[in-house]
Amino acid sequence: MNNQANRLKKLIQANQVLANIESLVDLLPQLLRLAQDVTGAEASSILLYNKEKNVLNFAWAMNDVLGEKAMKNLKTGFELPMGKGIAGWVAEHREALNVVDAQNDDRFSKEADKKTGFKTRCILCTPIIHQDELLGVVQVLNSEDKECFGREDEELLESFGHLAGVALVRSELMLQRLNQQRFETQLEAASRIQKQFNPRQPKLEGGNLIWGSSVPAQFVGGDLYDFIPNSDGSWYIYVADVSGKGLPAALIMSALWTRIRSEALNERIPGEMLKAVNAGAFEFMNGEVFATMALLRYSPESGRCEYAMAGHPPPLLVSEGKADPIEKTFGLPLGILEDGDFGTSEILLEKGQSLVIISDGVDEARDAEGEFFGEERMEEVLRKGGVPHAGQFLLKAVADWRGETPPNDDTTVVEIYRA
Repeated sequence: MNNQANRLKKLIQANQVLANIESLVDLLPQLLRLAQDVTGAEASSILLYNKEKNVLNFAWAMNDVLGEKAMKNLKTGFELPMGKGIAGWVAEHREALNVVDAQNDDRFSKEADKKTGFKTRCILCTPIIHQDELLGVVQVLNSEDKECFGREDEELLESFGHLAGVALVRSELMLQRLNQQRFETQLEAASRIQKQFNPRQPKLEGGNLIWGSSVPAQFVGGDLYDFIPNSDGSWYIYVADVSGKGLPAALIMSALWTRIRSEALNERIPGEMLKAVNAGAFEFMNGEVFATMALLRYSPESGRCEYAMAGHPPPLLVSEGKADPIEKTFGLPLGILEDGDFGTSEILLEKGQSLVIISDGVDEARDAEGEFFGEERMEEVLRKGGVPHAGQFLLKAVADWRGETPPNDDTTVVEIYRA
């Protein structure tokens, strides 16, 4: 009676110990030590179920007779097919098994004994199941104080199996949460780095304005805008939109930013610059991804604005009570063809007018019912908002339209205002 009470006490202690262990590496040896203590066994092992391969893997083994060194072979690269050996039978049938004469049992596999030099006399093995899902098996070998394991040992190990199932699931959840936290930390760092690509707002004289903002749908995104000064006082101003979202688009975006900055040193007209950028972009896009782009070369003093487009939505010319898309030029998105042609056009930005450049995340923004913000609503917002600061007004209108609905795409708005 005292022996049974002592075992139950150890089972309660096992529950308390396992509840405080979060790491799988720390959990497995504790599981086996407790299993041996609870059942009074010479050795023990835990095999975890690999669902993809449908096998059992020796995750940890412990042996008080042979010691730690002899058990290393079982801890690495040892697989047991479902149905093979006592552990495989228990996993396949999902029921405990008490084998009193292992060497003469047809289900017993002698492979582990050959690897370790240990002679198994008897085995008590129970499945580890949590919410009807097989996680593995735990087995104890060779009772220390009697010839074989009894009914009391079976009940204790089955109870222990339930505790082990909860502990394994908890450990896996903790690992997933840790990995998620680590991933989010990396994404936050990537987001901070990506924000460094956003240019500072130029300080122009006389109330003239060049302004931009980009809001990624996720931590990082594939939208890009920039303001690049030229030697003649003009500015390259562009918005680019890499296909896709998240980290893959962000990586392409950073490479594209570098390419554009490099080509800007040549100070070509927009169509010729897009041609050069496209040739370089094709090397790392290779037709598998692409980017749309609207590129302008703007002279604040004269209001002259040359522009070219690579499959991008046309900018909108905004004045008091008016908002109309400018004429679209020919050009396929960047990265589709190695040798592309891009037309260049020109408009004159009059005083009191704005030119608003967007990515398609603006007009394709969705509300809670899935309805698009749409081009008509966008133009109406710009007409009512007026100038200057039409871009900021538009960005706020899109955010209000979306409400609590997560963004379905990166959203970028750039405005050029001539006072």
